[in-house]
Amino acid sequence: MERKLSEILSPYDDWSNTKGEQKNIEAKEALYLFYNEFSKLKPSNKYKKRDIWHMLYITHLYRIKKAFDEEKYMRVCNEIRSLIHYESFLQGRIYYNLIHLLEEFLNVKAR
Repeated sequence: MERKLSEILSPYDDWSNTKGEQKNIEAKEALYLFYNEFSKLKPSNKYKKRDIWHMLYITHLYRIKKAFDEEKYMRVCNEIRSLIHYESFLQGRIYYNLIHLLEEFLNVKAR
């Protein structure tokens, strides 16, 4: 599941967001596809506590929000891929916050 989600965003993973406006628009479309697949998943029922970096996911969420604010969709793809790679992204605390950000900035309704 992690791999499938990451592959949706992979072609648009560019933190510098310098591949042109067309690629940026395509990245936004990929985010809609990512949202559709991600929202089909269920958050984990088990709470997974980490070490001292337990709250680091908030930094990822902040960076995702900032990239959305700047309409840098390739950067959003990069930041989401980082979140998926480094965090237990199906933990409720992460899952619901990411869903909320995607719904807010992509203007999609909650399922």
